[in-house]
Amino acid sequence: MSDEVNLENLDQLPDAADDQSQVDVQAMTFSAQEPADAALADAQGEIDAVAAASPSEDIAEGMAYDSVEAADSTSADDAREAAQDSLQDSIDDSPEGDQAAKSEGTADADANNDGPAAQADEAEEEAADAGTLAVKEFSKSLRTLEGKWYVLHTYSGYEKRVKSNIESRVASFGLEDTIFQVEVPMEEVEKHTEKGKTVITRVRVPGYVLIRMWPDEDARRIVRETEGVTGFVGPTREPAPLTRKEVVAMMAPMIASEALKKAGDKPAAAKKRVMEVSYAVGDQVTVTDGPFATMSAVVSDVEPTTQKLTVLVSIFGRDTPVELGFEQVEKLA
Repeated sequence: MSDEVNLENLDQLPDAADDQSQVDVQAMTFSAQEPADAALADAQGEIDAVAAASPSEDIAEGMAYDSVEAADSTSADDAREAAQDSLQDSIDDSPEGDQAAKSEGTADADANNDGPAAQADEAEEEAADAGTLAVKEFSKSLRTLEGKWYVLHTYSGYEKRVKSNIESRVASFGLEDTIFQVEVPMEEVEKHTEKGKTVITRVRVPGYVLIRMWPDEDARRIVRETEGVTGFVGPTREPAPLTRKEVVAMMAPMIASEALKKAGDKPAAAKKRVMEVSYAVGDQVTVTDGPFATMSAVVSDVEPTTQKLTVLVSIFGRDTPVELGFEQVEKLA
């Protein structure tokens, strides 16, 4: 074995120090890369979940790039946390990424009156007729009106006169700041009789009038002393004010009818009317016109809108249904 050293091949020999330093650098690189790789590996599972729920693969891929950049811009010790935080921010910002976020966002939108529930309410309002909308507006206005609503008992048939008398006395005694409003709830009624159909407007609750005022004893005395008034309605000497729902229930038919007439919606106004028919199922009647004239019959069905009756006529011992008009029968006393 020769101890001679070939000086010509000296430059080709590996430098032990350089090799060692390269090994150390690679080890350091791998050591620094491990946390970031682990972070991205953990994040990949979440990215896959987002990708499955997302309509576009680009969204999930963009999240991955953002996560990598966040990991690269931080130290090795914080790489995992930075990558996870970046990914979570992307998921939160993505409209398709998280169904829970969607639900929360919908709730927030509804709270701000611009979500699906608010839009449904708007659609319902658009579909409602003028009468329904007017009643809703009246109900809302009650929250800001001064005074409280009370019920006055009057002589039957004196309701409109009582309203006029109270308004005159309010002006005479200067009670405009104490007594604000007097109303007689009215309703439209469509009556169907043997003479035909008639539409009338009548007092909805005979013998009662609504009044809005402050609970002032002098004002109450002046109201009690009004002609036709018998007193305030209440379980004790102290009158009991009505709730907002009670006021709306009593005033709604009149408000809806007036609003529909103003809007020119006659079919809707007709549907709001109270139907009264002089015939009822089971009534005994006598046929006055047609081939069954003078025969007795029993009412089995009533159709007010068409003014038709179905009656059972006994023919050869069997009840036979016959359709007749209101004017073709007469009720037995």
